[in-house]
Amino acid sequence: MMTFRKIMIKKMSALVFMIVLSSLVLNSVSGLPNNFLNTANPPDNSTAQVKSTEQKLIEEILALDSRALALQNQINELSAQNNELKRSLSEKRRELSMLDGAVRDRQKKLSRWIVFSFKGGIGSFLGVLVGAEDMGEFFRRLDNITFIIEYYNNMIIETKSLIFRRKQEEMEIMNKQNLVQELEQKAKKALEELKSVIAQKQKELAHARMVLKDTSFLEEISENWQDALPSLNYLLKNLTSLPWTSISPDNLKVNWFTLTARAEFKDTSLTQKLFSNDEKLKNVYFRFHPEGVTVSEKKPESSVPIYSITCSLELTEEQKIKFSPKNLEFNGVVLPPAVIKELMKDNNMEFTPPPLPQDLKITSISTEEGKLIMYLKR
Repeated sequence: MMTFRKIMIKKMSALVFMIVLSSLVLNSVSGLPNNFLNTANPPDNSTAQVKSTEQKLIEEILALDSRALALQNQINELSAQNNELKRSLSEKRRELSMLDGAVRDRQKKLSRWIVFSFKGGIGSFLGVLVGAEDMGEFFRRLDNITFIIEYYNNMIIETKSLIFRRKQEEMEIMNKQNLVQELEQKAKKALEELKSVIAQKQKELAHARMVLKDTSFLEEISENWQDALPSLNYLLKNLTSLPWTSISPDNLKVNWFTLTARAEFKDTSLTQKLFSNDEKLKNVYFRFHPEGVTVSEKKPESSVPIYSITCSLELTEEQKIKFSPKNLEFNGVVLPPAVIKELMKDNNMEFTPPPLPQDLKITSISTEEGKLIMYLKR
């Protein structure tokens, strides 16, 4: 039977052996690469970096799609203007040809008149007058001579007018030809920019395929964005031209003592009044909130908007209301300011409110959940 002292010695030896073994294991592990122990559980910052790369690529590609649409619209508009100018130019040339014929005809008649006047002179007229048998025939002959003289005098004036018009037509044709050439140059430049944008997009997609494992979602969201862009572009171009002057407040509170009023417009009412008559905007709706107004489009069979653009509302010095876009979201992706700026380019974002009675003026506007509020004062 072992003594108590021998048992304690054995336990202490075992403890020392475990400490030494642990030290050796830790020293051997410390020599391994840093990522050796983390292969099974990659760090969170790696996932965040991938997400950040995806978001950046999405933003860049959607911005390029927006730029491509803007350039395509510009090309279409320039092409339409060019065709209209060419049609007008063809019409002007036809009118000029007719004027040339009229001028030549008048010049022939005037030539005959000049030859007659030169050969006969005033004496021919006097001979006609002297040959009258009585006073009545004398005045009849005088009237005929006067009529002939006035006729050719008017012909001279009209011929001068025709020549002047002809010169004007020639000048207009030259100006229109210069405009056609200028438009063709602009369209050519826009087409080159469009090709550059498309090439840049292909470059971004190639970069995405190198960085990301799966880029199908990126190409799909780009295709969906291209499908939605014409509708969004149509909304932005026509938002301020909607029949704003025909709307009326859902609630009007008047303070006759201070000659002030508060007019409330519900977003549901404005949606019905402004969008229902336009087939292209029938799925668009307003939503007022403290930050401003969000304009969205949603298909009837879907519960998620295709796009949503949030704007603040400002009252201008001219008593107009201005939309100032702040945020644009598409399929859950918040697009950068560059995309919004591209879409807002050349779009008027101010509208005239409905006429106010009793010489009232808008002093300020605000938004609440579901309401646009105008404060009025005489």
